[in-house]
Amino acid sequence: MSKEKTPKILPRGKYILVKPDEEKTYESANGVFMPGNVEQEKKSIGKVLSVGSEIKDVKRGDHVIFGMFAGDKIELKKVEYVLLHDDDVLAFLKD
Repeated sequence: MSKEKTPKILPRGKYILVKPDEEKTYESANGVFMPGNVEQEKKSIGKVLSVGSEIKDVKRGDHVIFGMFAGDKIELKKVEYVLLHDDDVLAFLKD
């Protein structure tokens, strides 16, 4: 098992760097791949990789739920990350 390295993106202030979980897709009868539940905006889940200095209630390693269109998407070395404002975090995902 390889240890995941945090990219050299250091969020400022009230920002959080998240690596989104894999998005589930479904194949239609005619072979077109579609995201799950295309009728409504779905929520995304991701793992927190780093947090800005003003964030107190979110820490590295947390899994958070955020809106599908929240934050700014960043691609670094062919891996996608999302930079969220702390207000974009809707909930924590706990086991």
